[in-house]
Amino acid sequence: MRLYQIQLPAFEGPLDLLLRLIEREELDVTTVALARVTDQYLDRLAELEHREAKDLADFLVVAAKLVLIKSAALLPSSSSKTAEEDAEEVGQDLVNRLQIYKRFKEIAQLLHGREEQGFHTYIRLVPSPRRAPEPDLSNVSLQDLLALAQEALDKVPGPPVDDVVAPVTVTIDEQIAHIERELVESKRIVFRSLLSRAASRVEIIVTLLAVLELIKQDRIAVRQDALFEEIVIERPAIPAAEKPFESTSPAV
Repeated sequence: MRLYQIQLPAFEGPLDLLLRLIEREELDVTTVALARVTDQYLDRLAELEHREAKDLADFLVVAAKLVLIKSAALLPSSSSKTAEEDAEEVGQDLVNRLQIYKRFKEIAQLLHGREEQGFHTYIRLVPSPRRAPEPDLSNVSLQDLLALAQEALDKVPGPPVDDVVAPVTVTIDEQIAHIERELVESKRIVFRSLLSRAASRVEIIVTLLAVLELIKQDRIAVRQDALFEEIVIERPAIPAAEKPFESTSPAV
């Protein structure tokens, strides 16, 4: 849809003309000021050289509002209350529009002045968005981690169907704390070895989830130096800010 604009030699649009008349008389933008400049607005409107309907329609609408406002100001107070209320409502609406237009015009002039002075950069008033840390999976994919977990699960037989399932003895938070303690002591953990120390199939799954959660929190990095070599867990090259781990993951 084509942007509709009115651009005439002396001003742009009816609000611009009206604002200039008010400022020329050194008046504030009020309904009283609108009534005082109505005659000047009508005179200026009659002098327009471009009288195409598409250009003058908005000017005529504003002119009609000004005539209503001035008529209400000239009528005695005992006149129709309905007409007076209508004029006040129209006047306040026009005042609000003029105030908004004036504000936009002041900002536009400020930006134009900065451009003329060569100020093409502006101070950022809000902080830059903080990007979430990228998980460090150097040469390691999620499929590689799942494959090792599956290998560990295959080595641990599941309970007989008719046996009662044993209660879970380790949670994700506990396994996270265990992994971090090991990293403090040994600086690196072989993922296969970590899985092999699990006492049950459930503990293998909990260990895998703990590792994935630590990767997500950027608390560890996993790497594989070459194809078919062991996957190693280490501290990230640039440690994340030290803070207590707050897990929202339910215990498995």
